[in-house]
Parts: sequence; C-alpha cells; structure tokens
Amino acid sequence: MAFTTNNFSSSSQIGEGGYGKVYKGILADGSVVAVKRAEKSSLQGSREFCTEIELLSRLHHRNLVSLLGYCDEENEQMLVYEFMDNGSLHDHLSEADPPIFHRDIKATNILLDSR
Repeated sequence: MAFTTNNFSSSSQIGEGGYGKVYKGILADGSVVAVKRAEKSSLQGSREFCTEIELLSRLHHRNLVSLLGYCDEENEQMLVYEFMDNGSLHDHLSEADPPIFHRDIKATNILLDSR
C-alpha cells in the first residue's frame, strides 16, 4: 500500500479519525482507492480486526462505500475502500454559509428524499 499512496505522504492524506489516517491511493490497475491506516496506538487484536473485516465484507448498500481489501501484517492494519470523489457529508456541511457543525449526525438523523 505504500506504493499506491506515495509512501503514505502527507500530500496523499485525505482524512483522519480516531482509528488513524486515510490516504488516497491508486492501484496498479488504475483504480482509485481510500486506504485507512491504523495508528500504532489503535491496532486491534487480530481477532477483532478479522471480525470487522468479515462484517464490512458482507455489508453492501448503494449509499455506503465498499470494502475492497485489507492488510494485516507486520504490525500494520489497513482497510482499502472505494474512493468517493466528492468527499464526506462533513465536508459539504462545513462549506455551507454559515458553516454547520452538528455533533449528533448519525444514520437515524439523516433523512432521504423520494429519490
């Protein structure tokens, strides 16, 4: 994954969360992906990480990014997701004028229209 993300350079970083940093990467076939790399302090046990992968592998919905692959070796845990060009909901809410900051955004508070 280091090659696909330009060796995890800051120019490839597209996000960060409690689990670790997220990088934009390009696979050998030209596919653009998002690589979520765990911080050393966030490494899960092998069993917990495998359970998460199993769940994410079975979870499919047109409004959720798909898990494409993972890495769990040499003290590295990474998840590889399909890349979304338009960023996150947070990105779009913070572009509003005035910016919107809401601490209670969760699935039950996001409403969908008829389409």
